[in-house]
Amino acid sequence: MAQDDDAGGAPDVDDAADELYGLHPDQFVPRRTELVKAARAAKDREAATAIGALRKPSLGAWLANVLARESPDEVAALEELGGSLRSAQEELSGDALRTLTRQRRELVGALVARARRLARQDGVGVGDSVARDLENTIAAALADGDAARAFAEGRLTTGLEPGVGFSGGSQPAGGGRRGSATTTRRPPPRRPSSGGVETGSAGGGDVEDRREQEQREEQEEERRRAREAADRAVERAREERDDADRALERTRARAEQAGSDLDDAEETVRGLRERLERAEAAQERAREQRDEASQAREDAETAADEARRALDQAEAERADLE
Repeated sequence: MAQDDDAGGAPDVDDAADELYGLHPDQFVPRRTELVKAARAAKDREAATAIGALRKPSLGAWLANVLARESPDEVAALEELGGSLRSAQEELSGDALRTLTRQRRELVGALVARARRLARQDGVGVGDSVARDLENTIAAALADGDAARAFAEGRLTTGLEPGVGFSGGSQPAGGGRRGSATTTRRPPPRRPSSGGVETGSAGGGDVEDRREQEQREEQEEERRRAREAADRAVERAREERDDADRALERTRARAEQAGSDLDDAEETVRGLRERLERAEAAQERAREQRDEASQAREDAETAADEARRALDQAEAERADLE
């Protein structure tokens, strides 16, 4: 994290850029504001201006930056694979070009799939347009070494477009703009002239042959490294896909179990409701019976009182007769 005024000094611009372009998109502007305030508090106007000039990345650029930080080996492999593709095109090597093109498709697909997963982990949905933006950035990195290096830095502000040359869409240290750079391609191997051995030195043809052989070996080594990097990226993507499939299966199993538990709970609730309804009905019947019994008791007590009074009166009348 960039040093700030709490640590007693102005934020370092390079550290600030690294921090900002690794943040969730919603955190970029608030954190940039904090860093600018820290630089101003430390009376470093140059740092404050440079940090304030750092542009918030587009969603596609943010996705590319996340990918560059979380999968640096795979992103670094783009430059090697792109160089091998360009060499194969220059040499018109059909077999090598087909192999590298297949690896290119696999690597691009693996990188886009991994970027989608990383975005989901940050709670960011990736639509088709953003995915295409990322694919264009990867294609630009494959087509141009400068674009590949800018991608690997993880400070893009906009997606890159494949084409001739590269106009920077990344932020270097200090927040400045990267200048234009065109792709420097390796020249095709020189071939001996139809006249045979070149003049000017004895054995010149052997030297030229050795140079061509060394160049071919270097190019083959570059292609081999690119293939290995692409294979590693694809294998890693497959492992992550398998992990995701297993996690999905576990989630489905838990969801099914939760659904079954919910059904059981609802059945239990229904049973309890029925028991409660029966208990309430029994309670109502008991209340009615109690009321009836109370009324019967009152009636009996009234009848008893009347009988006692009648008895008292009868006894009094008999006494009078005596």
